[in-house]
Amino acid sequence: MPPAPHIAVLGAGPAGSTAAAHLARAGLRVTLLESRPFPRVKVCGEYISPAATSILESLIPPHELAAAGARRITRMVLEAGDHRSTWTQPTPAWSLSRAALDTLLLRKATEAGAQVLQPATARRVTFADDCVTIELTDARTITCDIVIHADGSGRHDPAGPVPNAPALLAHKCHLRIPPGTHAEDPDTITMRSCSGAYIGTIGVEHGLATCALVARRELSRTHPSTDAIVQHLWPAFRPEWRTTPWKSCGVPRSRPIMPGHPRSFRLGNAAGAVDPVGGEGIGLALWSGAELAHHTATLARLATLTTRDQLNSLHTTQHQLHRSYTAQLRLRLPACQLTAWTLMRPHLVRALWPFALVPGLSFRPFYRLTGKAAPASP
Repeated sequence: MPPAPHIAVLGAGPAGSTAAAHLARAGLRVTLLESRPFPRVKVCGEYISPAATSILESLIPPHELAAAGARRITRMVLEAGDHRSTWTQPTPAWSLSRAALDTLLLRKATEAGAQVLQPATARRVTFADDCVTIELTDARTITCDIVIHADGSGRHDPAGPVPNAPALLAHKCHLRIPPGTHAEDPDTITMRSCSGAYIGTIGVEHGLATCALVARRELSRTHPSTDAIVQHLWPAFRPEWRTTPWKSCGVPRSRPIMPGHPRSFRLGNAAGAVDPVGGEGIGLALWSGAELAHHTATLARLATLTTRDQLNSLHTTQHQLHRSYTAQLRLRLPACQLTAWTLMRPHLVRALWPFALVPGLSFRPFYRLTGKAAPASP
């Protein structure tokens, strides 16, 4: 029997670890490379879309999620100035810090048989017709059949990295909000509409809350610190609530990107990214990792083919995945971009408030466009 193809996965976040777990379970040889030791902090809203709940639970059963401190999110709150309304989510979501979530998913990949190199950073990836060579920063070299880019950018793919929205920055920290300060219930995600920004807060493990801010870059130029930005936008906020430093990064936004070589595949944000609202980042990462698993039979046959037939087979698989990802983003990309644009204009949110309270309207269009069950009325 010919040897199983060797697949290298760059990045052990939700997309990379999900793909590695599925591929390793199918008997493929998988090497998972992650540049940082875990647990590590990522800029993320840490809300896992209801559209991806079943995918997450297929890898990490609910009792394991709960044991790690994950919370069931059953309600959504929208705030715009003095306006505040609450909706019940018919399909509960999960919240869990990326430090805990990524560690759990990496463990599942390891248990499935994936070899993990951590920390290990790719310095250069060279593609040839018959193989791929990965040079690491510590002078090690890996030769494999396929590279999966799940590093959030795809910078080592010949097609280039996913672009960022030029005017936006994302920020994240953890808070410990005192009782009685109009804080969120543990089962609630709160979205605050602000001028030039939006703020999401959600409870995670250990009694903490994630605070995620997406803001126009000029706010960083007109305020001395991220604390000052948040306090300006959310007057109830107090810097002493913070338990971790702010982390910041760009906001990726892109239509699906076709890989630049037949032996290259892109997952998660590296494949195409939507605005970070509604948990779509983690949701699409989990979905794309699981979607690749549908093609394991094709990948497993590579060793029986000539080099030319391998390239043709891989090219066909790429197109199938690209079509699937395009279908996922066709409505999600504009829906998330429009929602983010609207949330940054609280006067518009307040003007639309009467329509948001009408049963059958509210968040239902956004939920349908992003693959979720429509939310209940407030």
